[in-house]
Amino acid sequence: MAKGLERDLGLYAVFTISVGAMIGSGIFVLPGLAAKITGPSVMLAFLIAGVIVLPAALSKSEMATAMPEAGGTYLYIDRAMGPLMGTVAGIGVWFSLTFKSAFALAGLAGYLTFLADINGKAVALAIAVVLIGINVLGVKLTGGTQALLVTGVLAVMAYFIGRGSLHVDSANFEPFFESGVKGLLSATALVFVSYAGVTKIASVAEEVKRPSRNIPLGILISIGLMMIAYPAIVYVMVGVTPIDVLAGSEVPVATAAGSFMGSLGVDVMAITAVIALTGMANAGLLASSRYPFAMSRNSLAPAVFQRIGPRGTPVASIVVTGAAMLALIAFVPLIELAKLASAFKLLIFTLINVALIALRESHLDWYQPDFKSPFYPWVQVFGIVGALVLLSQMGLVPILGAIGIITIGVLWYLGFGKSRAIKDSALLDALRIRSTGRLVDMTQAAIAEHGRAHVLIPVLRSTRTSRMEDLIRFGSLFGQSGSVLEVIEFEGEPDKTEPAGIDHRFEERTQELATRVGAEVFVRRMASKDPEQALLDYVEDHGVDLVISDLPRQAPGSRRFIHEMKDVRDHLPCDSIFLRNRTIGRVGNLVIMGSGGPYDVLKISLAAQVSATEGSRLRFVHVLPEDARDQQVESIEKYHHKLDELVVADIESTVTRAADLISEIHDITADADLVVMGAPAHRVRLFGDLADRIADNIDAPVMMVHTNQQPKQAWYDKVLERIIY
Repeated sequence: MAKGLERDLGLYAVFTISVGAMIGSGIFVLPGLAAKITGPSVMLAFLIAGVIVLPAALSKSEMATAMPEAGGTYLYIDRAMGPLMGTVAGIGVWFSLTFKSAFALAGLAGYLTFLADINGKAVALAIAVVLIGINVLGVKLTGGTQALLVTGVLAVMAYFIGRGSLHVDSANFEPFFESGVKGLLSATALVFVSYAGVTKIASVAEEVKRPSRNIPLGILISIGLMMIAYPAIVYVMVGVTPIDVLAGSEVPVATAAGSFMGSLGVDVMAITAVIALTGMANAGLLASSRYPFAMSRNSLAPAVFQRIGPRGTPVASIVVTGAAMLALIAFVPLIELAKLASAFKLLIFTLINVALIALRESHLDWYQPDFKSPFYPWVQVFGIVGALVLLSQMGLVPILGAIGIITIGVLWYLGFGKSRAIKDSALLDALRIRSTGRLVDMTQAAIAEHGRAHVLIPVLRSTRTSRMEDLIRFGSLFGQSGSVLEVIEFEGEPDKTEPAGIDHRFEERTQELATRVGAEVFVRRMASKDPEQALLDYVEDHGVDLVISDLPRQAPGSRRFIHEMKDVRDHLPCDSIFLRNRTIGRVGNLVIMGSGGPYDVLKISLAAQVSATEGSRLRFVHVLPEDARDQQVESIEKYHHKLDELVVADIESTVTRAADLISEIHDITADADLVVMGAPAHRVRLFGDLADRIADNIDAPVMMVHTNQQPKQAWYDKVLERIIY
């Protein structure tokens, strides 16, 4: 059994990891760059960014208490939206966190160079190596280090705010909106990444003590503190420094401190920046290294990443993440990568909010969070809209970069993960609930109807007497009181296009069968060079509501009729029923195949009528692929339970998995007196029809139904229906 991660992190460690991931480059590097875009209103940009981050923080806090496992964003999106989106999120967040950690150390290099005449990049690389070693040694050491670093930084920044506020010059805030609303939104999008670390603790949830309490409390305390601290610190920076001096500075804290703290104070602030940026890089490495670990657990990354070292840490995942961070520090201009990280974070935070909605709406039994986001779903909708608005202000290059990372995630999933992944999600469950709920409502309305006003039975003169009796029996059953029940005999006569005289022997036989089943019928004969088109025209002209006919087994005299009836089935402007296989006796055991698909409404309403007349026991059968997840099985079983409430009959539900669909259906229907199944329309049958092949392999009588009365659907509903079923 694989060794698990140790729960060593308490509330203060949660708080310091979250704050440490935010208070680095977010305040020590980005304010100068953002001030260049929007001017003095940069302090407002930090506040707006926090407001837009808050919904995702609430969503992630809720999901973390329901799934306190390593993986964070990847884990939640994977379970909510499936392995493809989970892979994109996992790789994307891993990249963005690694970029941000490397960016923090690059900013650290700037402050080191400011402090002394040294090679800042070389020292930053050395610090990165030390952090990798700390993470490999164990989370307890990491948590302790983080708490010490963050506590010291918060104390210094509190002094910076208190001392600096006494020296603020209000003239530095004019004009406040230097670049207008567009500039403010662009700056907000840039500094958005400052808050990205607020939810990082969720990625190490498996290592947190009392996660149901400590995770949401730690996240909410940290984001609340930073929504106050960020604007306050930037307020002092702008207030004590002319905007043309602050704008573009890569060491804005040191620049601002020089206005009121003297040389010693500047050095203290620069050292504090080094400590804070180190803490941020440490938190980023801790969190990002858990993404390959979690993806490996779900077979979306190589198995080596889930191996736990002797100190209880995922060594391979930490080493690979650390190596990537070192490469970025050494070779990549990280200010551009920070923009890319921010753009992708906006997308990820959007997906986090969507994931929560999917999990809530799927009503999964296992999803039982101890903390629930307030004001659901309006908070999540606000977060989605706000993030997309900011994303639109990022510019073309960051958006294309984010799309590039998405492409990498998709290609990785298709090349490595698709064959290994568990392909179900809460989103599919939610979509199934939505779709089956619509079907239940439609089925209830269909069952309440009282049959069809005009039922047409097209037959050949050679149709077996027993099959004729079946057709009239069910045609009468599905027609309402006082309805028209017509039997039309087809016979091709090349020189005649009008209905010919009736064969009296055929009429007598038909009327005798109708009397036997207690029905009244009209008998007609139709002869045409094109019987198929003649039938379609007749149905259209006479307002036929239901066509019920025979599809006999292949024989020399029936092949043309079978072909014509299949074409008619595809083009009829009304519902249709085609009987297959042997004669139907008393229907004691009625099986409805394929429950959950788009033809259920007609199948179930017809089966309900048969059951009400003959006292049949109904059995809903759904055969799933061999790798179908338990959630899909449970969703279909719940759908069957809802149908049980609509039909007055004994109901049984059978939901199975099988590698061989046709063989499984053959075995399940062995004791059926009648099998009702769908007959979807296919305009081209190059390789035959699956429904026909299934019917050919069933020993029991089969009633194939097809409807042309489906509700109008948007194209996306049709696509989703294909995905679901």
